Amino acid sequence: MTTERQVVLITGAARGIGAAIAERFIDDGFDVVLNYRRSQGKGAANLDNLVARAEARGVRAYKALADISESRDVEQMIKSLRLDGLERIDHLVLNAASSPFKPVLELTKHDWKQLFGTSLVGNVAVIKAVTPLMPAGGTICAISGVGSHLVLPNYPLGLMKAALENLVRYLEVELYDRGIRVNGVCGGLVRSEMLPYLSEMWPRMIANMESCGRRWALEPEEIANVVAFLASERSSAIRGQILVATGGVGLAA
Repeated sequence: MTTERQVVLITGAARGIGAAIAERFIDDGFDVVLNYRRSQGKGAANLDNLVARAEARGVRAYKALADISESRDVEQMIKSLRLDGLERIDHLVLNAASSPFKPVLELTKHDWKQLFGTSLVGNVAVIKAVTPLMPAGGTICAISGVGSHLVLPNYPLGLMKAALENLVRYLEVELYDRGIRVNGVCGGLVRSEMLPYLSEMWPRMIANMESCGRRWALEPEEIANVVAFLASERSSAIRGQILVATGGVGLAA
């Protein structure tokens, strides 16, 4: 089925920020492709809710099962979407990530494979698979975090987020002639299923943020709003940039 509505593919769309981004685009009238690695528990319920939300608003939501760390999965995902009649993907949001929580020097070979497989190599595989379907005017948005520039204990994912931010700049240059804009969002701590665990892992940092009297935890919808802005023509002058959306945490002493 050919659609005149714009289409957004979101990796890691079953939970947290990814699900909030999907909700925002659905509410804005986009068709969405909901990539997920496994469908069980709350993630499965979230996907069903997103599909129902799309139906209620007269748009379409495609469930797209794929472990993006596996190139065959990515290829099969795109093949299945095309067989389902999807001929174009206008916007791509790179949200999927996977990481152990331990010091860098304790990472095993398996840990490094996990880190690179999804957060960097997997995202590149998705970009390579999607951009042939992306018309001029398309956008790519990478979801980063403060670990890209702050050293957070037991958080090697920050290494991959730093690489992802640099990838944004390289891709902006390489895809410029095709009319594709590439940017990223560096979000602060977000209220999600992971926040209680992170609060236990970083008690000193959390205590310092709370003592400043500022709101230190963002809602997933706030990150989604920034992503939607970067996919719109209102952000046409923004290219190869990482927008920092932390709620101002770190500004006050």
